Amino acid sequence: MALVAGGSNAVVMPMIGAALPKADEPTREMLFGIGFQMATVGKVAGATLLVSGPLLLWLKYGGLGGATPWFWAKMALMVVMFAAIVFEETNFKKAALGDEAAARNSKLGGIIAALAFLGVLLAAVLAFN
Repeated sequence: MALVAGGSNAVVMPMIGAALPKADEPTREMLFGIGFQMATVGKVAGATLLVSGPLLLWLKYGGLGGATPWFWAKMALMVVMFAAIVFEETNFKKAALGDEAAARNSKLGGIIAALAFLGVLLAAVLAFN
C-alpha cells in the first residue's frame, strides 16, 4: 500500500503541474490543495517504506544478513524517491506563490521521483524473488 501511495506522487503530481498553467483561479486552488495532500501522503508512504523494508528483512532472516545487493539498491532508490518528493513539494509550495522557476523545479522533482519509483519496483521484484 505504501509503495502505491508513494508512487502515485510520481504519476499524479506531473499531471497536476501540467494542468496548472491552463487552469482558472478556483481550479488552481483546488489543484494546489490536491497536490499538497499528495505530497503529505508521499512523505508518509516513503517513511513507511524506509522503515518496513529493513523490518521485513529482519523478520524474515533475523537480521540484515539476507540482504541482497538488489535490496540495498531498492533502499537507495527509495531514499532518492523520498528526496525527490520532498524537493517537488518544496518547489510546489513556491509555485503556488507564483514562482515560475519553482514550477519547473517541481516538474524535475516529479520526473526524478517517477524514474526512482520504476527502479524501486524493479529492484523490489529482484530483491525478494
